[in-house]
Amino acid sequence: MLKKYIFSILRKVRVFLVTVRKRKYLEFGENLHLGANVRLWAPNKIQIGKNVYIGKDTHIECDTIIEDNTLLANRVALIGRNDHDYRCLGIPVRFAPWIGNSSQESQVRTKVEIGTDVWVGFGAIVLSGVTIGRGSIIAAGSVVTKDIPEYSIAGGVPAKVIRNRFNKEEIILHEKMIEKGKFEYSLMGLEFSTIKPGTNN
Repeated sequence: MLKKYIFSILRKVRVFLVTVRKRKYLEFGENLHLGANVRLWAPNKIQIGKNVYIGKDTHIECDTIIEDNTLLANRVALIGRNDHDYRCLGIPVRFAPWIGNSSQESQVRTKVEIGTDVWVGFGAIVLSGVTIGRGSIIAAGSVVTKDIPEYSIAGGVPAKVIRNRFNKEEIILHEKMIEKGKFEYSLMGLEFSTIKPGTNN
């Protein structure tokens, strides 16, 4: 118990250290978990909801919205689709304008949007300009280049919908039980978290 408590304090310190210098473009809700070696950067804004888990070695390098109760596994990458202007004649791509140049307005600044209750699997890559609908699951190692509908299970390179997570009746019941439930993540682990689904009445 003492060991878990110490680890939870260290996790809070990690979140503070990773986020403290990024407040000009980063907003996040309560109970944010950041694994080791998470990198966060955006030309404009990263918005993260409450009870979000971001696994170790994950990179977020574009404008991003992540809604509540979402899980990004280890080594996920949310990256810009058009970060370097490779179309510049006479300029090697290494020296081409990139999205981090504040004066470079010609670059298209698109974002990743990830809905609530989403699981993005280990090593998946999501390109900017993509929306992953609420309740969806992205298989490990996938490359997401197009929007994924709500409550879909998608995978592959490029990612395609494999099947639905729930049928229509189950989606209604699932969302109702979440809405009436209480869920609060503890940095000491799931066994110390509040996990109380609402009733289906």
